[in-house]
Amino acid sequence: MELLLSNFPPIVFENNSSRNYFEKAIKDCSVLQIASGYISSDALIELKRIVELNSKPRIELLIGMHYFDGFTRTQYEAATALNKFLNENGLGFVYLSNIMKFHGKMYSFTMNDSSKAAIVGSSNLGSLYDKVNRLYEADILLEGEESNPIFDSIGVITKRIGSPLESVTITTFNEFNQLLDQHENVKKVSTEELADVLSQTMSLNFDIPVKTEPKSNLNAFFGKGRVDKRGYEMPRPWYEVEIIVSNKITSQKGYPAHQSFAVYTDDGWYFQCETNGDYSKNFRSKEDLKILGKWIKGRLEDSGALSIGNPVTDEVLEKYGRNTINLRATRKENVWFISFKPDR
Repeated sequence: MELLLSNFPPIVFENNSSRNYFEKAIKDCSVLQIASGYISSDALIELKRIVELNSKPRIELLIGMHYFDGFTRTQYEAATALNKFLNENGLGFVYLSNIMKFHGKMYSFTMNDSSKAAIVGSSNLGSLYDKVNRLYEADILLEGEESNPIFDSIGVITKRIGSPLESVTITTFNEFNQLLDQHENVKKVSTEELADVLSQTMSLNFDIPVKTEPKSNLNAFFGKGRVDKRGYEMPRPWYEVEIIVSNKITSQKGYPAHQSFAVYTDDGWYFQCETNGDYSKNFRSKEDLKILGKWIKGRLEDSGALSIGNPVTDEVLEKYGRNTINLRATRKENVWFISFKPDR
């Protein structure tokens, strides 16, 4: 038995972390069983991508709370996409607990050599994927015979309180977009604060095209992931984006080239961005590339223009009603206002 802790300052021990163990174990296992109270849309779509790229592991997932507490539309689309892919390829299933609420967090790994390991504790599935969010978790790692009760229990729990996702009718969804709510390094600002920033905007502004290259910009998820020495590929995060800006824009007077700066968004979020690279071509959120991605792709998803797991195309942007991000200067030092509202 081993204690797994999140291990970021100011609470750092010598223990391994659940995130590090999960990433290592998923490469070495043939079957991954999960019973998790809550899921995140990006964790599910990244699980699907892992199996697509590597033809393993088999995934058997029970979602424990969302039937009662509700899905966002994006969470449900991600669960449906994963379930459809697993079923069609004989690689597993997604079950939904619709008999009673299940709030546990249990993970069982059957390794390639048939040995077993398990994690049980506080980490929901989304926590095992989000390497930036500073939510401290504590879990127990069990290996060998110690892990057998977890393996057996997940199977029993799934069958007794769960039903195949495709057999459960879901017609209503939570409308609140949770992607940036309480996100590390992001603040939701008041109406008054946003109005104050708007009152100080200047004429200096730049329309930055949202590009739809198949494997970069907003579609970095479909580019080459991290490949280890054995050839196992871990995909880039679904919400990781980096906008490549033309030199025709970055060379203009007043553009924040090679700078870090704060941004206020048209829908009331505040976070840090930066520009870097040759000719300052890279426009990205600072600290975590997923922040800008959650802001842009989240809005495309909420509008119905983009289905999670699908590429951002010109048709997606046309359906949304906008293909540029406007970056506007303010009288506040190192503070900019950005907008991605549909033009219509």
